[in-house]
Amino acid sequence: MGLFTNNKKLCPICGSPTPRLLASAVEGQNLCKECAAKIDLPDGVFNSMTLDDFREYIKCYDANKPLRDSFTETYRYDFGFFKGSLLLDMDHQLLRLGVVDTAFALEPSDIKSFRILEDGEVLYEGEKGNFRSYKSNIKERLDELKPRIDEYRMLRHQYEMMEEMRRNMEDSRRDDNFRRDDNFRRDDPDYRDRMTEPDFNIPNPVEKFAVEITLEHPYWKNFYKETGAPKFNSDQPSTIDYLDDYTQKTEGLHALAQNLMQIIDPQVQEQVIDPHAATQSTQSAPQAAPVQAEDPTVALPKYKALLDAGVITAEEFEAKKKQLLGL
Repeated sequence: MGLFTNNKKLCPICGSPTPRLLASAVEGQNLCKECAAKIDLPDGVFNSMTLDDFREYIKCYDANKPLRDSFTETYRYDFGFFKGSLLLDMDHQLLRLGVVDTAFALEPSDIKSFRILEDGEVLYEGEKGNFRSYKSNIKERLDELKPRIDEYRMLRHQYEMMEEMRRNMEDSRRDDNFRRDDNFRRDDPDYRDRMTEPDFNIPNPVEKFAVEITLEHPYWKNFYKETGAPKFNSDQPSTIDYLDDYTQKTEGLHALAQNLMQIIDPQVQEQVIDPHAATQSTQSAPQAAPVQAEDPTVALPKYKALLDAGVITAEEFEAKKKQLLGL
């Protein structure tokens, strides 16, 4: 009879009429809009369900309605533009794995544990009875990159100065009616010998963070979502600016960890662990060796150029000078 008849098929779950177009279906049978709106499942689970499976799911979902109705958002962590969010109701100790009102409201008993990762390494982790924070060695990693960043900033400054001089010379020539045609200008030594613009190819210390939650729920077993890490400004890279951005990012993740623990186990005390302490103490002497081995006749002019360019202060230059000369 086609799309325009009144003989709609009925939902196999509740018996309500089903839409003719774009209907969700289980075992080839269309669901009504109300039953389809109750689908809050991990990717791939719904497509593998039988009608009996889906009926059991609806019972579980309907039993969760009082918690969904009581859920009031008091904290949100956003993973980034179009990347989703975690919503928490601290007053009722509830967690929601998304922003839609139809998502399950998870109780403390549904949450087994969580980990917050930095490039796969644990920053924060928690479960009932345990909450651990791990100190990062980001400052040491930035210190290792600082000489390369200082060198890039020096080269960048030199390049910009040369380009400014070249533009001024070109303006002067044009004002004096010495401008040449484009083909000839490309053969001009001033253009052939132009300083190559330096490329910023220093890797960021951290590529990504991730939040991983292990669940004990009939349908949701785990949650994993990645979120971006700070990046160097390629025009004016700065370890100080990067550390500020990193601190802001990790403070936000720490707040998420603390709030998750308030749901899982409000009485637990946070334990702070420094996994790098032993490594730093044993490697402190070898780490100093490259600085002592640096040739002062090569290094001093480089740091003097950084001083003249305003990249480092006079105090930093004097300290580096004394270090290089062994004073």
